[in-house]
Amino acid sequence: MSDDRANTAPLPADPNAIAAQLDSEEVGLAQVYEGIPTIVKLGVALGAIIVVAVIFTIWRNFYFHWFEVHSGTINEAGPYYAFWSGFGSDLGEATIVVGIVATWRHHNCHVKGCARLGRKVDGTPYLACPKHHPDHNGYKRNVTLEELHVAHRKARAPKD
Repeated sequence: MSDDRANTAPLPADPNAIAAQLDSEEVGLAQVYEGIPTIVKLGVALGAIIVVAVIFTIWRNFYFHWFEVHSGTINEAGPYYAFWSGFGSDLGEATIVVGIVATWRHHNCHVKGCARLGRKVDGTPYLACPKHHPDHNGYKRNVTLEELHVAHRKARAPKD
């Protein structure tokens, strides 16, 4: 297999040269990011952290008071009473919802875009729903009453 990145030249450090190369050939975003010097990346990250810290410092009274009021930790009889009887009591419900989502995610069909629950496909690590499972013939409830009676008689018949 050939690697597309091995066939292209690395991007130059000069921003004007990068723009000229982007115009002249097809270059992906990952290659542009790799061409940026590490010190510039660190500087941008540090600058973003400083901007966020300054905004939080300037607007501290606004957002901190909002958080106190909505979490129930202000103007109550004791510390954290309102939290555990209000906002904190929702932690249990959140745990239940996350558990249900995790269980569904673990057991859903592995076919892309299918949201049904599946069962293991023998010989593979995959799960498949009744629609996509290779052992499934037809619809889930595509059985007549006669077929049920015949299958029942076969199962009840004495084994030889």
